[in-house]
Amino acid sequence: LVEPLELGDDVTQVLVSPEGPLCYLPFGALFDETVTMTPSGSTHVLLLDEERGQGEGVLALGDPDYAGASEGAQAIYWRGRTLSALPATRPEVEAVGTTKLLGAKANEVALREAVSKHDRWRAVHFACHGLIDVERPMLSALALTAGGEDDGFLTALEVLRMEIPADLVALSACETGTGKVVKGEGIVGLTRAFMYAGAPCVLCSLWKVDDEATRALMTKFYELWNPAEGEGLGAAEAMRKAQAFVRGHEKWAHPYYWAAWVLWGLPS
Repeated sequence: LVEPLELGDDVTQVLVSPEGPLCYLPFGALFDETVTMTPSGSTHVLLLDEERGQGEGVLALGDPDYAGASEGAQAIYWRGRTLSALPATRPEVEAVGTTKLLGAKANEVALREAVSKHDRWRAVHFACHGLIDVERPMLSALALTAGGEDDGFLTALEVLRMEIPADLVALSACETGTGKVVKGEGIVGLTRAFMYAGAPCVLCSLWKVDDEATRALMTKFYELWNPAEGEGLGAAEAMRKAQAFVRGHEKWAHPYYWAAWVLWGLPS
């Protein structure tokens, strides 16, 4: 796939519009250049043409309390299994977020209220379980804290009905870059839903990811992309460097720990 392109030294960025099973290929592990995925050329042009200013602040949600999830909701979204705690998501949120929703506050009601407090966010970050339904992609969900009438499962269908104005949405959860592969449209699921909701760039994963390695990767990504002072790198370049940072640790050198992460949408 790569060698026949004969990319010259002047090529620094690759845009991939995959079809079929190629949607699940971690192209970032194959290229030395930065890589960004897009559903189609027309979608990419629409994203480029949309006028938007840079957002401010990072709304980060993590370490949800799964004890309150109803049996009915778990039966629908998680096939009746128990959702385990994700302890590394708390320090991840504390490291990257300026507004933090943790534990009991990591719920849909608090999320909707927080999103509305900024005209535009620099990023909205989710550190939780991702639950993918390939046959019914609009029921794919992020597992948050349940409470009251809120079942705790933020589905792709619910996201489509929301406005989430942000430069980037990070889905720091398992398999969030997967879904139903539709001919000519790429993957339909959580990633596409967040793009429709207002994020021109979505960071997601292709397989079940390691909790600690993910925390390290996300922390480094935000340090590079959204530094406290000065101008950061573009999202695609920041992700490439963050993956190299994780890969540099001996215990995380295998591609399993870093190659799952892909960017859909605009590279910066």
